[in-house]
Amino acid sequence: MPTISVCKKYIIFNFLQKRNISNLSRYSHKLSSNNLLSLFKNKRIFTRFDSSTAHFPYNQNKLKHKLKSQYDLISTDSNSFINEYVEKPPFNNFKNLLKISPYFLLNGKQIRLLQEPKEFYEELRSQILDAKERILIAALYIGYSEKDLANALRIAIKKSKHLKVHILLDCLRSTRIGQTPLDKSSAYLLLPLVKEFPNQVTVSLYHTPDLTGILKKILPPRFNEGIGLMHIKSFIFDNNLLLSGANLNHDYFTNRQDRYMLFENTPSLTNYFADLVETVASFSYKLKPTEDSFNLVLTKQPDPATQSTLFRKNSSLIMKDFIKRWIKHCIEQSHNLSLQKYDTIIFPVIQMNPLYIRQDELATLTVLDAISMQGNRSNINENNFWRVFFTSGYFNFTQSYKEKILNAQAKFRLLAASPEANGFYNSKGVSKYLPQAYTLIEKQFYSDICHHGKEHLIKILEYKRPEWTFHAKGLWCYLNGESWPSLTIIGSSNYGYRSTERDLEAQAILITTNTQLRKAIHEAKY
Repeated sequence: MPTISVCKKYIIFNFLQKRNISNLSRYSHKLSSNNLLSLFKNKRIFTRFDSSTAHFPYNQNKLKHKLKSQYDLISTDSNSFINEYVEKPPFNNFKNLLKISPYFLLNGKQIRLLQEPKEFYEELRSQILDAKERILIAALYIGYSEKDLANALRIAIKKSKHLKVHILLDCLRSTRIGQTPLDKSSAYLLLPLVKEFPNQVTVSLYHTPDLTGILKKILPPRFNEGIGLMHIKSFIFDNNLLLSGANLNHDYFTNRQDRYMLFENTPSLTNYFADLVETVASFSYKLKPTEDSFNLVLTKQPDPATQSTLFRKNSSLIMKDFIKRWIKHCIEQSHNLSLQKYDTIIFPVIQMNPLYIRQDELATLTVLDAISMQGNRSNINENNFWRVFFTSGYFNFTQSYKEKILNAQAKFRLLAASPEANGFYNSKGVSKYLPQAYTLIEKQFYSDICHHGKEHLIKILEYKRPEWTFHAKGLWCYLNGESWPSLTIIGSSNYGYRSTERDLEAQAILITTNTQLRKAIHEAKY
C-alpha cells in the first residue's frame, strides 16, 4: 500500500512512530489522563471533545437499528431508471445511498481539485469577481481582517446590478468580538455591504435552538459556541459550486491545510446547495443595520433562543420537506437524461440533529457497511480488502463510526493532526489542553485496535508540517486493490460528537469511474 507521504512534502507518520503511547508525560505533564478526560466531561462546556470516547466495548450489532432511514422515500418502481445505471460497478456497491439522498449525475471533467490554502483563496476571489447572477456563501464565519474578500464582493456587486449576494453564517461565532478593538466580528465586516447595497446583499445568521434560557445567559462568548453551530461550508457563484471544510479566515488562506473541490457549470447540483443556504436562512436571523450598530431580526419564524421547542418543530419540517423535494426532483430529472454521458454521481447529505436530521451520519454508515460487506465475502482474503483513508482535523470519531471501523473487513488508515498541527495547540485557557485530549483518544482507540487484533489492518497516522495546522476531513475508498479511489466524501463534518449531535453540516459523497478525476482525488489526499 503506498504511503500517504508520497503525495505531499510534509511529514505523515504512524502514531507509534511519534511517541511511546504508554508514556504521554510530554503532552500531559500538568494533568493526569483521568483529570484531562473529566475536564471535558460536561458536553455543554466544550463539546469539541467527546468524553464518551473513553474505553467502551464495541458491538457491531448495537447500533444496527439506532438509525432508520427517515428519508427512504424512493420506491423501486419510481426509481428503476437510475437503478439500471447504478447496477454497474463501482456504483452498484453503494446503491443503498439512493434510499437516503438526492443524487446528481455529472462528468468528471466538470470537477476540479484545489490543493493549497492560497489556491483556495485565489479561487474564491476570482469566482466572486466573475459572478453575474448570484453569490451564496455558507460558512461558520468570515474573519474581520478579510477586508480584501469583502471588497471583492463590493466590486462584483457594482459591476452587475442583477447580482444577488446571500451570506449565511453562524450567529454566535459571527457576532463574537475579539479581545482587541481591531478584532471585530463578521457582522461588523459585512455591515457596510448591507448598508450600501440593501437590495442586493442579505446576511443571515443561524442560531442553535439548544442555547436558551439560563444557559444562554451564563455561558460567555466562545464557550457558548460549544452548544451548537452552523458549520456548513459551501460557496456558490452562478452555476459553479466550491465545497470545502475551511472557514474564511487568514489561517485558512495561508497555512491551515484543508480540502477544496470545485464543481464547474453544474446548475442542478449548485441549485441544490443554493436552496440549502436559502432554506436554512429562512429560519435564521437577518442582519439589519442601525444608526451605530446592527440588530438581528426574524421574519415570521419562531425565535430559536426564546421559542426553541416551536423553532425546532417548525425548522425540522422545513428541512425534511427540503430533502423530500430534492429527492423527487432528482427522480423526475433523471428520466430526461442520457445516462451514457455521465461517469460520476454526487449524493449531497446534511446533518442537523438539533432539527432531527441525521442524513449524513446514515449515509456515512451506509458507505462503511458497503466497505465491510466486500471483506466479509467468503472468497476474499486480506490482501484483497478494500483500502480506506478516513481523516479529521480532530481525532474524535463517534462510537458508531469506531464500531464500524473496528468490525469492518477492510484496511483503514486514520489520519488526524499531530498535537503541534492541532488548531488549539498553544491556545489560551481550557482549549490549550485539547491537543493532549485528542492524543489520549488516539491512545485509547489504538488499544481497542490491538484488543481486536486489527493492528495490521487499522493504522493511525498523524500530520505534521512546520508552522502549519491541519483541518482536512473526509473519506477515500479504493476498491479491489486499485491505485485510485472510486469514492470520496468531502464537506464540513469532523465525524465527531459535535458534527453528529450539535452542529449543522453538509457533505457530498462522490462516486466516479473517471480516471483523471480519480487520480486528482488521490493526489489531493491529505
